[in-house]
Amino acid sequence: MNIKQLLLSQIEKVVIDLRYDFLYEDEYDEILCQVVQRDSSGSIENTPLSFHLHINEEKGTGHLIFYQAQGEIKRQSFDIENPTTILNILSFITEVLGSDPISQTK
Repeated sequence: MNIKQLLLSQIEKVVIDLRYDFLYEDEYDEILCQVVQRDSSGSIENTPLSFHLHINEEKGTGHLIFYQAQGEIKRQSFDIENPTTILNILSFITEVLGSDPISQTK
């Protein structure tokens, strides 16, 4: 399993546990990701978080740029040699989605 697969699978687990869907598009050296909330018919109702994910597989490093409707909200770097940096990313996603007012009505 490479770093991209590891990160995407861990992020997806967190997002699904919070009852959202996780979509991503892998183009060139950039991965565009969206966390979406769907209505009862399956249509996208809300996108509480999106981010760009840049990974350097050789170095085991990368960074994420997080966005909400109002624009960029945070940048985080990670290094696979330091597992805390990965946990910080997952914690941030949990924090943002857990504090989303729309998710509070579920």
